[in-house]
Order: sequence, then C-alpha cells, then structure tokens
Amino acid sequence: MPSTIHNWRAPMAVLGLLVLLYAFEVAGNVLFGVFVGAVLYLIAWVIDRLSPGNPLDDMTRARRLTTGVVVLGVVAYSVLIAGSILLGVLAAAVVAAVSWITSPVGPVSKWLEGVS
Repeated sequence: MPSTIHNWRAPMAVLGLLVLLYAFEVAGNVLFGVFVGAVLYLIAWVIDRLSPGNPLDDMTRARRLTTGVVVLGVVAYSVLIAGSILLGVLAAAVVAAVSWITSPVGPVSKWLEGVS
C-alpha cells in the first residue's frame, strides 16, 4: 500500500518561508518573494502528483548531472553577477522542473506511451 505521507510538504514550506523572509528582510520585495514561494510550492505539488516514487528516478543519470550543473550555474550567476537571489531561485526551479517533465523516462514520455 502506498504511503499517504507527503514528505515534500515540510521542506517546501520551510524553503517558501525562507524565501519570503529573505524577500522581506534583505531584498525589500515582498510581493516577488510571495510569488517565488508560491511557484516553488506549485512545482513541488505538481512533481508529487505526477511522480509515484522518487522524482529523480524519472530522470536519467546524465540528465540529473546536467540539470544539477545548469541549476548551480544559474544560481551562481544570479548571486554573483545579477545580484538577484530570488530570480535565480525561481529560474533554477523552472529549469529543474522542465528537465524533469521532459525527461525521456519522465511523466510526458509515460503519458505519450499511454496515449499511443
């Protein structure tokens, strides 16, 4: 019987709270912080709904490594050059979600196999 406990809720709530606190205290842009926190929670919810097990199992090893390198690059660029951590977190989350969704063994390919 599958577990009904959602392990992603507590870490995403903490991450969303940290983003909101950063937006309020450091960046002074609360509305954008609320938006980024909501987008992170939405991405986690979609991944939880579409992935029956570990979401990383829906990606090949090469795709996981490439996604990790790109996400680190995006966050490093946003912190060091652009100076916008919130935008970097948002862009990194979108990159990771798109990489997971479009993986050759991901949810879209599973859906396409079921349709045909």
